[in-house]
Amino acid sequence: MGTLIIFLIIFLPMGWLIWRMIRFTRDTIGTNSPMKVQRIYRTTAQSFFFRSEYLFVLMGLIMFGVTMHAVFFARFSTPYPEIGRAVVFLLSLASLAVPGMIVSVDLNHWPYSRGVVITSLPDVHQLEIELSDAVVVLKEGDISRIEIFHNNRKLQLGFAIFYLTSGSHFILPFKTEGMWVIQEYFKGLPVEYFDRLVPLIRIRPRESVI
Repeated sequence: MGTLIIFLIIFLPMGWLIWRMIRFTRDTIGTNSPMKVQRIYRTTAQSFFFRSEYLFVLMGLIMFGVTMHAVFFARFSTPYPEIGRAVVFLLSLASLAVPGMIVSVDLNHWPYSRGVVITSLPDVHQLEIELSDAVVVLKEGDISRIEIFHNNRKLQLGFAIFYLTSGSHFILPFKTEGMWVIQEYFKGLPVEYFDRLVPLIRIRPRESVI
């Protein structure tokens, strides 16, 4: 029985990872690629918010709860317990830094991703993007350039602005389902990258938005 449990602990995660890799390959460059068949990518609240980075949010909240409990109820056996209590209080506030950034960026980005549907049309080599207030059909030559704003960290947060030859533009956060298909569909687009510690979206009032 113990051998079976060890076997499952070792090989089940490995099998799951291999299955995910095979599925990812099939859905990006394989038989189910959006360049070969029609694919529909729909962004929902579940796909946007229920992601692995929220483990950092959960851990930060747990750390905050533990340290705040220590601030109010722990005994500090030091000559200056007030200083120890103040240090722990500062640590509790610091534990909210990463969760606060993730949540604030997501709440700022969510209106731009909510309900977005990206549909690939490989027969005519076009993409249909259903935004909250418009439907955009993109073909070769419609996008003039892309600006990408990101935090340049392992925990990637950011968004992209797609400028069209018509003079308008639209914004898609990184967490928009299928956003990667746009650059995969239309190769060689000019892309400019901007580093932002907290990549919040700020509408530019003098520019038209679709």
